Amino acid sequence: MKNGGRSSSVAKVWEGLTRAHTSVAAALERDMVPEAGMPLVWYEVLLNLSRAPGGMMRYQDLAKVAGITNSGASRRLEQMTKAGLIERRSCPTDRRGVFAHVTAKGEAAFKRAHSVFLTSLEKNFGDRLKPGEVDVIGAALSRLP
Repeated sequence: MKNGGRSSSVAKVWEGLTRAHTSVAAALERDMVPEAGMPLVWYEVLLNLSRAPGGMMRYQDLAKVAGITNSGASRRLEQMTKAGLIERRSCPTDRRGVFAHVTAKGEAAFKRAHSVFLTSLEKNFGDRLKPGEVDVIGAALSRLP
């Protein structure tokens, strides 16, 4: 195998990324639920809505960025709607299109959750990296699709 050494190294990087993601996501979840009052997946929806123009995104676009099925997104967003964090809005140009829009309650919940998220992320991830490693890892990851 011509690329055996590189392939092995790339595979080890992949294993490290997935291991780090799994362990940090679990640690974030343990902090988010009791301290922010929401699971990490709700925080991620609110994060994406906070970055979207007008605090609004189509359900299918939210599903894509969250890496879930459209039906999974619908269930999650329905739970968040019942909690008063988001509201459904019809698309003015496409009657079949449905948007999720963050509510004032959702914005306030996101601000609280974002603070918890950053503190937890630093505690469970950032504190384990040496000075300069965050920048190197960030630069490398920014080149990936």
